[in-house]
Amino acid sequence: MFAQTAWTLGPGIVVLQILTLVIIVLTVLYPLAERSAEDLAGLIVISAQTYQELPPAERPAFLKRLQADNGVEISAQLDRSIQHTHGHIYGWLLSQALSKRLGKPVPVDVLGGRVRTFWVPVNISGQTVWVHFDRGRLASSFPIAMIFVLAFSTLALVVLTMILVRRVLRPLGVISQALRGSLKAPLPTLPPGGAYEFQQILDIFAELRTRLQAMINHQSLLLTGISHDLRSPLARLRMAWELLPENTSARIKEGMLQDIERMDALLAQSLDLGRSMVAKVADFDLMVLMAEVGAEFERAGGHWHAQLPRRYPFRGDREALRRLFSNLLDNAMRYGGGVVHVEFRKMANQALIRLCDQGPGIPENDMEKVFEPFIRLDDARGHGEGSGLGLAIARQLAEAQGMRLRLLNGASGGLCVELSWPV
Repeated sequence: MFAQTAWTLGPGIVVLQILTLVIIVLTVLYPLAERSAEDLAGLIVISAQTYQELPPAERPAFLKRLQADNGVEISAQLDRSIQHTHGHIYGWLLSQALSKRLGKPVPVDVLGGRVRTFWVPVNISGQTVWVHFDRGRLASSFPIAMIFVLAFSTLALVVLTMILVRRVLRPLGVISQALRGSLKAPLPTLPPGGAYEFQQILDIFAELRTRLQAMINHQSLLLTGISHDLRSPLARLRMAWELLPENTSARIKEGMLQDIERMDALLAQSLDLGRSMVAKVADFDLMVLMAEVGAEFERAGGHWHAQLPRRYPFRGDREALRRLFSNLLDNAMRYGGGVVHVEFRKMANQALIRLCDQGPGIPENDMEKVFEPFIRLDDARGHGEGSGLGLAIARQLAEAQGMRLRLLNGASGGLCVELSWPV
């Protein structure tokens, strides 16, 4: 937003400054320069006439006074030893004023050298004298003045505008940080002296966050309560199954047992989903936990290939993270061929663990869809088991730890699960 505002205001200020400067030049500076050129043209003509009319003996004293009082000198001929330079806007104005006063074109030569000088030929009574003065007699140089006015005023306006914009946008950055943070993270403090509307936005967000957390807690309590209460009738169903007569069809008994076990697994996952919304924070070694879940995965028949450091202190809910990794590895066992490559990375502002399997992957459009409860992509991944709660529980567990869980297809095939957190 700061860049967009800067690129919007910056060119606008420059254009406005150019237009303002053009108006000032056309309405103020140019008329003043014309008036100054007319006055100087009159002084030059009068000085040349006076010089021609004076006796030769009085001319040196007159030239001395003329130079001291007006900065103008008179010579009998043009100094050809000085190289002729390009024109000057004031020389053009002076030429126009002299031509109007004398009734014929009068050129103004601009000579370089150590000090740039203006030379004007004035013909009086058939004799030409050269009136000259250096550029220091002028109040300023118009092109340089325009450049300085434009540069400094534009720079000042741009700097002041950027300071103002940054001061206004700084609270938005704080609010954005609050929106990206965890629901349990403390809200940041707005910089002092900001607009009260930003504080109102932060207060409203705090109230909404409190309500949302209360809704999540109620949902967790309701889900846990329902799942727990259903365990009793499910246990009675299993007891009734065990008491079935011996002449009951084996196919019916096997189907009933499969349904009971599936309901039991579904209730266990629902309890995990409800409990995952509340984190129990403690200090532990994350690499030790990874080694434990890896060993369990291999005992279940999986193949675990890990590139992990020896230690990594972590603060969070150890059992919640165990359930998270167990769910991810269960998916890898079911859909990913039972082979998992694990990689740990630590960067400047975050750390991540990436688990990649050797399965068929997931279409890009369904990457977020699979995190919804009871959503399965069995047709795409070639499997018909599961309740569709594994990844939903995993994301809930990750978010309760202040982590981010996302899926991506591997470069050489398979599905990668990336778990990242700020450091």
